[in-house]
Amino acid sequence: MLHRVIIATFSLISLVATGVHADDDDTRRLLHQIDRGAMERERSHLVDETPLPGMGQGSLITIGETTYLVQDTLEDLKPAIYVAMNLRQWAKVGQFVEKYGQLPGHDEGLVLLAEGMLAREARNYGEASGKLRTALERDPDNVRARLELARVYFEDNQSDESRMLFDQISISGIPDEVRPVIEGFQGALRERDSWNGSLSLGVGYNSNINQANGMVTVSEECLPPFGCFPSIRRMPEPIKSSSSVYDLTLNRRLQLAGHHNAQFRGISYGKFYRQHKEASEGSSAVHYGESTSIVYAGYNYLSALDDVLIAPLFEHNYGNRHSRYQAVGLRAEWKHNLTARMQLGATAQRKHVSFKAQERQYFDDYDENQLGVFASYVLGDRTAIYGGLNHTRQQHPQSTASNKEYMANLGIYHIFETGFNVNATALYRRLRHDAADAFLGGQRKDHQQVYIVNIGMPRFAFKGITPNLYFKRTVNDSNIDWAYEYRQTEVALKFEKSF
Repeated sequence: MLHRVIIATFSLISLVATGVHADDDDTRRLLHQIDRGAMERERSHLVDETPLPGMGQGSLITIGETTYLVQDTLEDLKPAIYVAMNLRQWAKVGQFVEKYGQLPGHDEGLVLLAEGMLAREARNYGEASGKLRTALERDPDNVRARLELARVYFEDNQSDESRMLFDQISISGIPDEVRPVIEGFQGALRERDSWNGSLSLGVGYNSNINQANGMVTVSEECLPPFGCFPSIRRMPEPIKSSSSVYDLTLNRRLQLAGHHNAQFRGISYGKFYRQHKEASEGSSAVHYGESTSIVYAGYNYLSALDDVLIAPLFEHNYGNRHSRYQAVGLRAEWKHNLTARMQLGATAQRKHVSFKAQERQYFDDYDENQLGVFASYVLGDRTAIYGGLNHTRQQHPQSTASNKEYMANLGIYHIFETGFNVNATALYRRLRHDAADAFLGGQRKDHQQVYIVNIGMPRFAFKGITPNLYFKRTVNDSNIDWAYEYRQTEVALKFEKSF
């Protein structure tokens, strides 16, 4: 009887302790999905403005197949500056405007316009907006200066300022060939300010919903003066099951002033299994399906180069047909666009986890602190690589339960021309508990490998619903192998709708 109670208690402990890792992986995945989805929806509105090829050397400018010599005169340099700006040949713009600004009678507004566009190209958005504002103040009817200033505000995430200028430009009698560009920016700004998110529903399969190993351990127990006798420890067998799965994301950013915003993020995800552990003498039934919902609401600073979020969080976990725990805390994120292709970032998070209902008879509340760094690099128009390091510290009332976790991940995202995209991630996680547990027989030390592949299939999208195929393989090794070692494979077919 006592043996059954111990095993039942251990099964419930495993249900929560091992589930935390899955929650962290899914939370990280959905937060990245929010960022990537918002960027892709915004870019879908923008019109590609491909520059014309060909600039010569020195004072030569090539248009089409004809090369022209640009003399150091106002009559030659002024149109050459405009042509070079249109062709996005910034080295030429800098060369021509330097000569032009030294000539008596030059147009100072043109110099400011060119210098502002050069500063924008150099990603110095403060200088760029200052130069372009001054150019516009000198000549309020200069539509080109107004357009370039609107672009700078757009790229620097000053949406209200950008929207006002684009609205002014759209009613100013612009050429028909420019109108699609303006309308593209206006559509992107509407997308930026609106609620957006995604919902996916699907079916799946899990080879080991209870994260068990079925290990049988035979040992010899000696009890003087009665002698020694064999002892058998038999762990639960893995339970296979089909499942219903869902993911939900919701995001909204509200500009307060300039770069300052209020931001709301919500994510929810869950798996509900067909199979469960039946009740037996001394233990109740265990239903392994669970769902987690997290809300972040706080302050966001957003510019062309930096993205900072400081937000309180509220987390709720539902499992085994009741509320298992709630958590409140604070999350801070910083992302910096080091170059046009490379982004660096860091995260810090603290939360207090409170168990609910019958969970409280097995678990004590605890505090969790996380620190992480990450980076991503765009290899081309269709490929990006990313990776990061993360440290998690859980502090429980008992030192045997307190632990440190170190995680490293590396991934690649690629879009195929055939209408598919693949996001593949490999994670390595190392867990160390602070002290030995006499019941378990030692100080727990785990090594875990996780491999995740998500295949998006926009080619087969129907009415905005895109199928996705999800694979996850988990290999958990532990020095206390009988209790914590397991293998798990998850597969799911999801149908996702973005909005």
